[in-house]
Amino acid sequence: MVKVVVAGEAGTSVKESQAWLRIKEAEIVGVADSLSSLREILQGTEVDIVDIGSVTDSADPWVTLAAQAGKHILCAGSPALGREGISLCDQYDIVLQLANTLRFAPEYEQAHEQIKNGAIGKAGVIRLRRGAPASATNVGKCIFQALGMREFEWLRWTFGEVERVMAREVKHTNESGQIVHYALVMLRMAGGAIAHVELSWAEGTEYASFELAGDQGMITHDSRESTPIRWSRGEQFLPTTFQGMDLMQRQREHFIRCVQKQEGPRLYSCDLLAALDIASAARKSVKTGQSVKLMHGGDEG
Repeated sequence: MVKVVVAGEAGTSVKESQAWLRIKEAEIVGVADSLSSLREILQGTEVDIVDIGSVTDSADPWVTLAAQAGKHILCAGSPALGREGISLCDQYDIVLQLANTLRFAPEYEQAHEQIKNGAIGKAGVIRLRRGAPASATNVGKCIFQALGMREFEWLRWTFGEVERVMAREVKHTNESGQIVHYALVMLRMAGGAIAHVELSWAEGTEYASFELAGDQGMITHDSRESTPIRWSRGEQFLPTTFQGMDLMQRQREHFIRCVQKQEGPRLYSCDLLAALDIASAARKSVKTGQSVKLMHGGDEG
């Protein structure tokens, strides 16, 4: 039985708590809505895992506190996770996982498996889109990290290393006075594919989609459609459906197995750092107007 503390700002960790309650191998031993309460729990309670939910600013102070106490960490949001926290977990040999990784999202997981099995042949043009409503809370945030990091990380996992990054972004104020934000990132993959990642803080609702084209077929997904994912060879389109436990439960059960050394993490710190590097390269490209060369090692499993 692993002992879990659910942490994060007040009222933001309800879904995390519900997911842990569905796992018979886990016991919630505390809920911390501030750094001081997390520190107090870690000092007086036996804890194996700290599940950090949404935080407004950087998650690094939360990650640092948990890592220095020797606790394994599941962190909810890529926007709040920085290099300092990731590097510290490496230093203390802590298992760190990103809770919103697309590696556990059924449509993206299935697309990854099909591509690795040759479903589309040699990858050509890859298009990913992610949109969310405009919000005052997004002002000042980096759209490439806050909205695009999951896509960047999934692209590396599925198609290999990124060689070059080119990005453009546009911000303006709409009729209601909200700042809307668009960005386009073009990535040249080491295998020859070209990826276009469109990001938008200007939508009515959150959505995500992809079109993955190769010389032998195409896989498509749009979260706004009733059919989750379709793949085609020539003129034939075949729908794919998903069954089983929800993403949050699957990921946490995998995380328990990693902590207990029953299997290796699906996502490593080098993958998180590489995704951050892609986001940083996109920012640099916007500032300079030039493409940025970028090449990494890491997991492509």
